Formats: sequence, C-alpha cells, structure tokens
Amino acid sequence: MASSNALLLLSAVLRTAFSSHFEGAIIQWRPAAVQQSSGISVEISHRVTYKRSDTFCDDTTISSSALLSSVNGGTTIDCREGCNGTVGSINFYCTDYGTTDNWSTGGRSYNYTFASGVTHFEASFAGDAWIGTLVQGAYGNWEVRVKGDLSIRPDTNSINSSPVTGVLPIVRIQHGCPSAIRIPVADVDGDDVRCRWALGSEGECADVCQAFP
Repeated sequence: MASSNALLLLSAVLRTAFSSHFEGAIIQWRPAAVQQSSGISVEISHRVTYKRSDTFCDDTTISSSALLSSVNGGTTIDCREGCNGTVGSINFYCTDYGTTDNWSTGGRSYNYTFASGVTHFEASFAGDAWIGTLVQGAYGNWEVRVKGDLSIRPDTNSINSSPVTGVLPIVRIQHGCPSAIRIPVADVDGDDVRCRWALGSEGECADVCQAFP
C-alpha cells in the first residue's frame, strides 16, 4: 500500500553555546510482538537528550543500565487522543554522552494497549526550558508529539509502524552559511518518508516551532 509518513523536525538540535536542560527527543512506534485480546498493543520507543550537567551520564552509568530521569521538566508521555492518562515514562537508559557539548542521550521501549476500535492516537511529552541561546523560543515551552494510525493495513495485515531515524543528538552548523542536514530514515513498511517542520497549530512544538538560531 502506497503511504507516506511524516518525520517531525523538533528533535534535531542545533547547538551554539549554553542551553537549558532539555535538548530534544524522538518518539517512535510499531506493533507489539504480543497482542492483547483487550485491544491493540503498540511498542513505543523514545530517545531523549538532556544537558549532561543536569542529567549525568558516564561509562559507569551506561554499564550499570541505570534508569535516568531529568532533574527538571516533564516525566511522562501523556495521551492526547485515542487513549487516556499516561502512555509511558520518559525515563531512559543512557547510551551515549558528550563531554565537550555537555549532553546525555538514551532511550527506552514499553508497550501500551489501545482499546479495540481505536484507529488513531496522539501522545506527547511536554515541558519548559528549551535551548536558551536560540533567537526564537529561548527557555520556552516545548512539546514533542507522536501520531499513529492504528488501522489494519491490507498489504501487511498489521497496523502501521512509524519511520525510524538515527539522527545525532547534536548537529553543528556554521551560522549564516547555507547548510544541508542529512537525516537518516528507514520505514519497515516501505512507505515514503517525508520531513516537515513541527506545527504549533497541531500541538507539535509549543513555543519552539522552527526554533533554529
């Protein structure tokens, strides 16, 4: 089935000098390996990046598989449409860190079961203290939203999976010069993947829409 998935551009962070604690996130989903009779089970994965001096990570943290949480900001991915309450915790297992750029990043996966008959869901992680050196949205409120189509696809006989990306936590570019940022993407269903800016009118970015320096 020819289909198109959109990858929202809020999580690719451009760094200049100093920033507040939150530096970006990615939320992805796919059908859970084991389905529940009570509804549609989805495996939700997130990757999140924080300022390392606020959410510390080093080799010991990684090897111990310690579950980290931010000392500031929101702690949950909350349902917005098609479900109720909290979808999952934003706490994460650190996988990488940068000492020069002062960041800690990692992720986690968990299952959530939507009620039978639900064909669309939206959930988001929101907070404040966005990157402080930006001209637009400095220290502002932010929101990272995931949207999923839970309809059964005729070509796979399963629900859709989101595109996935391995974009770096921090992307450096030269201010005032034309730049191209390559965002590696893949889609297990073979759908076309297109990128667009997150939209405030869709509840996708709060105060930090298109907030490059």
